[in-house]
Amino acid sequence: MGVTNANKTIDLDQISCDGSLRVSLALTAAPDIVSNPTDIVLVLDRSGSMTGAPLANMKMGAKTFIDIIEEATDGALDGQIGSGSRMGIVSFANTATADTQLITSVDNLKTAVDNLTAGGNTNHADALLEATALFDPASSNAKVMVLFTDGNTTAGDPPAPVAAAARAQGIVICCIGLVGSGGVDVTALNE
Repeated sequence: MGVTNANKTIDLDQISCDGSLRVSLALTAAPDIVSNPTDIVLVLDRSGSMTGAPLANMKMGAKTFIDIIEEATDGALDGQIGSGSRMGIVSFANTATADTQLITSVDNLKTAVDNLTAGGNTNHADALLEATALFDPASSNAKVMVLFTDGNTTAGDPPAPVAAAARAQGIVICCIGLVGSGGVDVTALNE
């Protein structure tokens, strides 16, 4: 699928901005999802640290991501993920739940996102296990997880070995760091 990993860091010591900083990052992806069908699982953090604005922002970001994939797969916002690609939703707090299977209905995906409520601890290992279980090992589709989280694991096993096992199965894991009530743990996201 040709995915490249890169990390960018801004040294705040070199920027004078009176305590606030806004960074905009534009990404362009080379893989063609039309000729390379992809199964994508959005893995969404609904733990207590996401209460309020963080959860609202995550929902908006997840639904925007769904729209982008919908249009990228068939050139239209027609309510369906096309070209053989599918998406699923897994959410997590103390434990993880498959809120949808791998499906093509944009309305069902967005409804699953809208129905999320925040509370509990953060179990990344269970989230990664639940998301991995959605993928069909016999499918020739590329397999991608997109994890929306603040990265602060507060329950369950360490997530790094579970993520490594998923990557060993050919699953690409992308993390989108969200600032929750405890900040964002960039080191955990990189692992």
